[in-house]
Amino acid sequence: MLDFYKNWYESLFLVLMVVGIVIALSAPSAAISYVIIFLSGFFAGRLIYERKHKMKFPYVMIITGFVIGYLIGVYYGSRMVVVALFAIGAILSYKLYDKKILKDTKY
Repeated sequence: MLDFYKNWYESLFLVLMVVGIVIALSAPSAAISYVIIFLSGFFAGRLIYERKHKMKFPYVMIITGFVIGYLIGVYYGSRMVVVALFAIGAILSYKLYDKKILKDTKY
């Protein structure tokens, strides 16, 4: 139990990798795959922004697990486009929250 408390993000990494595979396999077209990964990047950017002054590494590992799983499972579309759209979504979201264009209800 103590090891799980210290390394909880490794377990979540694997779980989200499987979730990424399942979501990617359930997307019926490249366009839907691209929208899903862009929105996932958008959520990842918000999470990284929220944690910018706190411990980030576990969250980056968890996000990486999802992206790796999604890349494994993507059947329609280009993997390079998937990575680019994820990065664009994450950066865009981070910048919009940083400039206070988007606001969270907690703040």
